[in-house]
Amino acid sequence: SLGFSIPYVLEGDARQYIPDFIAQIEIPGKSEKLNLILEVSGEKRKDKAAKVETARNLWVPAVNNHGGFGTWAFIEITDPWDSKALIRSFINEIGIHEGALSSGN
Repeated sequence: SLGFSIPYVLEGDARQYIPDFIAQIEIPGKSEKLNLILEVSGEKRKDKAAKVETARNLWVPAVNNHGGFGTWAFIEITDPWDSKALIRSFINEIGIHEGALSSGN
């Protein structure tokens, strides 16, 4: 409902990727929050792979390089039953500890 999408191309066709969730994570000692795109994946599909690759490898680095829209990251959840552990592990991996989560999408 945010109107947020990431453009990507699949087999020459322009498409729009709407992430499953966007979580805002408080970064201790900073006024800004980390915007974490969460994509929940099930079976392997060509369109899902193109979305994930574009978001992770092109869009996130580009928006972070721009600097005018906050800090962004991307995580793909491949096991929804273990999502809490996967998100916590990712947050610790990038150096943010015990942030508060709030959903945005």
